[in-house]
Parts: sequence; C-alpha cells; structure tokens
Amino acid sequence: MEGIGATAAPRGLGRRDPVAGPRPRLPDQARRLLLLQYQSYLTEFMGCMIGAVRGDAVIVQRIAPADVNPGESTPTSVVPRQTCEDAGWANTVGMIHSHPGGQRCFYYFPGTQVATSDGHSYALQPYPVDAIMCGDRIVWIGRDLVEQQQPLGASTP
Repeated sequence: MEGIGATAAPRGLGRRDPVAGPRPRLPDQARRLLLLQYQSYLTEFMGCMIGAVRGDAVIVQRIAPADVNPGESTPTSVVPRQTCEDAGWANTVGMIHSHPGGQRCFYYFPGTQVATSDGHSYALQPYPVDAIMCGDRIVWIGRDLVEQQQPLGASTP
C-alpha cells in the first residue's frame, strides 16, 4: 500500500478542517497483537479490523488476518488477495497494515494535500477507517479525511 507516486488527492480525498468523525477504539488484546506483529515481520502485514460504528467511535473488537500471499508482502507493500468479507470476515470496519521501520506513516505527503498510495487505497475502500501500524503508534484516517495518531501503549477511553 505504501508507494512514491505524487499525484493530487483523488476525488473525495483531500485535507479538510478537523470535524468529528469516527475514532477507532482498540481493546488491549488488539494493541498487544499489533505490537507483536510489528516486532515480528520485516515485511508489511495487513489485517481486517472487525467491529462496529457507534456514534463517533469505531469500536474494533478484533483484528483478523487479511488474505495475503506471502509473495505479495514486501518491506514497502502489501496486497490482499480478496476483500475481508470475501475472506469470511463479517463486520469489517477498516483495514490496518504496517510500515516496517516506522517510516512514511502518513496518508498525505507532509505539508501538502497530495495523497500517498495509502491515501489512494483508502479512498477506494468502503470502510469508515484505515490505519497504519507505525512502531509504538497507529496513524489512522476516517471519512473526515483528517489524519490522527494514537499510541499503542495505553488504552483509549
């Protein structure tokens, strides 16, 4: 999902003023899984965030593995074979993938409204949120198109 293409943000994906949008809430088990996965792999991994939208919150109940061929996971890219739903995961609220080394964890190139390949990928997804696992934090975006960061070390209220 990570790439270098510098094109203008696709329709519907541009920076906007912050507005209340869904905020992902991760249970402690999901936080531990993400930290273990991040420490274990030199290539990107991808998961399906399973849960529900309640008001302004996206409640992630678990993170299920996305269906990825090992050859489609490199240090800078990961491509699923099929959607989370086609892989058997109902109630998907978003996708999450890692950036080994914790670099380039953003949906827009810094200081611009130019979407990265992660931003482009999110624009094509039907889910309310998308996230990048980046070391000890998650960088995520909702349909309000405002990037947020959330540390993994502590629970979110």
